[in-house]
Amino acid sequence: MTVRTITKIIARPGQADDLKSLLLEIVELARENPGCLSFELLQGQSNSGEFVTLGQWQNDAAFQAHFRSGYMDEFMREIPELVDHPPDIQWYTLVM
Repeated sequence: MTVRTITKIIARPGQADDLKSLLLEIVELARENPGCLSFELLQGQSNSGEFVTLGQWQNDAAFQAHFRSGYMDEFMREIPELVDHPPDIQWYTLVM
């Protein structure tokens, strides 16, 4: 069963460009995972410091492999300087 993830991340004032650069790296690395079906990065139109990632994974194990990867560990170490709140990560299964 595929897993879909939606993550919302809001940059501190003045940190949007740095956060975007870091997120672009994550997108590229996530897409290399064998269990990643898709991974997209969206940026807010009215708030350029607001970002959303949309991920689709073959199964929960594939998502967990991504989330527990070395690049995500590094991301979680670097992100506190760029945001006021931790990323809001939600995961879902397709109902219909």
